[in-house]
Amino acid sequence: MGRKELSDDARRRTILDASLELFLEVGVEASAIDDVRRRSGASVGSLYHRFGSKEGIAAAVYVDALRNYQREFVAALTRARDAGDGVRSAVRTHMRWVRENPDRAEFLFNVAGADVRRAGGTDLRELNNEFFGFVEAWLRRYVDAGEVRALSTDVVYALWLGPSQELARLWLARGRRGSLRTESTVLADAAWRALRTDPDKEDT
Repeated sequence: MGRKELSDDARRRTILDASLELFLEVGVEASAIDDVRRRSGASVGSLYHRFGSKEGIAAAVYVDALRNYQREFVAALTRARDAGDGVRSAVRTHMRWVRENPDRAEFLFNVAGADVRRAGGTDLRELNNEFFGFVEAWLRRYVDAGEVRALSTDVVYALWLGPSQELARLWLARGRRGSLRTESTVLADAAWRALRTDPDKEDT
């Protein structure tokens, strides 16, 4: 049974990777199930059985990429020693993930549209509910302790990850030139200054 499960996982991985490659080349709308079949080596029947439709495949690629990103983000916060370390680490993790997973980032940020996200349905909602629930609980602990400013979720996102997200988009759009390494430290420090309750206080 273990070997069968591993084999199923490997086949699914092959399909998702082949589909991601295809969608990046021609887009989701211009792709067809038969294109995925040729790329992945899976039968049309298998693809329909696993994913239901081309949109289902695209949604699975989206959820898979987002799950990978969120896992790294949560791990960064879990390891954090304090609020400042967590805020900075999350920004660095965001930038590192984009740098190490440019195809997934390209799909999440620039290729997948609202139709793909809607097709994610319950899987995507459950994934996001768990992720945002964790992040909000982590932040609330430091807001309650008076270390992080009490702001709306949208403002927190804009200050915390908005600049790094925009830089990541530019990096992708400009052919992925540069490493994003130096910028990660600059943006991480800026995010912490923006979110801390005393932005002018020097770190000790």
